[in-house]
Amino acid sequence: MSDIIHVLPDSIANQIAAGEVIQRPASVIKELVENAVDAGAEKIDVIVKNAGKTLIQINDNGCGMSETDARLCFERHATSKINNADDLFNLHTKGFRGEALASIAAISYVELRTRQEDNDTGTSLVLEGSRCKEQTPCTTAKGTSILVKNLFFNVPARRNFLKSDTVEYGHIHEEFLRIAFIHPEIAFSLYHNDKLIYNLLKSTLKQRIIAVLGNPAKERLIPVEQKSDVVDISGFIGKPEFAKKTRGEQYMFVNNRFIKHPYFHHAITSAFEDVISANHFPTYFICFNVHPNLIDVNIHPTKTEVKFQEEKIIYSILRATVKRSIGAFNLGSSIDFDNISPIDFSSVPQKGIPREPTVTTHPDYNPFHSPKTTDTYKNTYSTLKTGKADEGWQKIYESIQENTPAESSIPDEGEQASMKPFFENEENADVDNRSAMFQTLNKYIVARIKSGFVVIEPEAAMERILYERYNKYLTDSPQNSQKLLFPETLTFSPQDSDIVHDLLKEFRNLGFDMEAFGKNTFILNGVPADVVDINVQEVVEQLLESYKNNLISLKISKRNNMAHSLAMSVGRKKMLSLSEEEMQSLVQALFITETPHVAPSGKKICITFKENDLIRMFR
Repeated sequence: MSDIIHVLPDSIANQIAAGEVIQRPASVIKELVENAVDAGAEKIDVIVKNAGKTLIQINDNGCGMSETDARLCFERHATSKINNADDLFNLHTKGFRGEALASIAAISYVELRTRQEDNDTGTSLVLEGSRCKEQTPCTTAKGTSILVKNLFFNVPARRNFLKSDTVEYGHIHEEFLRIAFIHPEIAFSLYHNDKLIYNLLKSTLKQRIIAVLGNPAKERLIPVEQKSDVVDISGFIGKPEFAKKTRGEQYMFVNNRFIKHPYFHHAITSAFEDVISANHFPTYFICFNVHPNLIDVNIHPTKTEVKFQEEKIIYSILRATVKRSIGAFNLGSSIDFDNISPIDFSSVPQKGIPREPTVTTHPDYNPFHSPKTTDTYKNTYSTLKTGKADEGWQKIYESIQENTPAESSIPDEGEQASMKPFFENEENADVDNRSAMFQTLNKYIVARIKSGFVVIEPEAAMERILYERYNKYLTDSPQNSQKLLFPETLTFSPQDSDIVHDLLKEFRNLGFDMEAFGKNTFILNGVPADVVDINVQEVVEQLLESYKNNLISLKISKRNNMAHSLAMSVGRKKMLSLSEEEMQSLVQALFITETPHVAPSGKKICITFKENDLIRMFR
């Protein structure tokens, strides 16, 4: 029997490795920009065309490479970052595997030009599918310039799995910001289809955040600072009242490396749980600094997943630190955020979970049992009433008196009973209602039809009605806009702003008279004539979140996606205690739609019960 095991050719092995490291154009940008950072660059330019599918170019002014290194860097597992296994636990660089350039070269056309500062000439390489086609001396600036063309040209199946340019550019934009935020000491620029998107100068972290998010961010950031033997935490969180309906502005870094860590994310969001509304997401830019031997960044090819040795302790410190910063902000605007005293974590053990302090109580203690105690309270109260108490206590007493209602203003039991809404009494609603249509369980509409009756979920019905209405506006009959007396300013994250720019025509067709005003800001001059009493900022944020999710999960046109997303956003209003006229109008509008039984989200709208079915149940 012949041997069947053989060693794969390098070209195939590199393509397999590329499947792990290079998932899309954004992966190429991440790897190449991180290499530029490791090379000590002070300025990095990122140039892409057609969302990176046609061209990706990274220029840096870092240390550059010698002629030998330029050729060797495209070999698998060729690296300047580590020499032995121990180095994996003392990493201070972003790259170390030596797989990125080999993987990129295996699935694209690559042109490299590089020069070290001490050399008069540099080196130029041209590669095609891992094969070096040309290597010559060249004249070039100090540093490295690398062009990647026609990504996945030799792996058409992978290329077919790429999403639309809008989706792929969104990933590129995100990868760029992840590196630009944590390296404010480096100047960055981003060009897409010959258009300058960002020109970020050297700065501090706060200045970098403001440069990306816009000037409004200046007043919305709260600093976070905490040092301990286990971890040093720094960065910024957003003020609670500016929490958004979209998840965009959430960044976490460890040792200058972007990471995703659901456990630590929960620590941050739980610190916000009492100060932001449900379904809102806080903004944060949190940086951890820990000793490299206390983390493992080698558990995933993209290095965005990191294992911490002291996760539970860091969770507790992080949550307490964020909570303290929120508390300091809530105390008043006069707080000097740059001089908040840190929490003392010096006694936190290196192993295990910090224990919460315990409080012992005396179950039989009665503070009013002692006549002496009672006399003291009486004397204190008497002193406050006569205005002879200490000034601070006197102000507290006066405040309590001002905010306590007089006895005559408190309604008696009869008046309180009359204030209860009638619809809360379900017996009255079901028994006394003589109309052919009524609401049950304070939600579902029950309507009489010829063959029996139908039960309708009103929110799903409204979603269907709005979807078809918005689709008509977007197709051939734009909605009228009602001018606002005072225009509103809407501000979005950079990623969401790109989508809003792309959808401005659709927004106008739907009745949102909106125009760009700066990079991330828009002026709203009018709203749809049939939409009233809505928070436009929240509605648009909900729309964008739904729109982005649909781009990933559904293959639908921009028009259908826009109509579906807006219907989901506007139709979320709870429909409790509808009047008979409102129910009639909703049901009539539903049954003239093209698909009255299913909402665009797939949710069932109505269930029909025939008379004969009901009769059979009682036989």
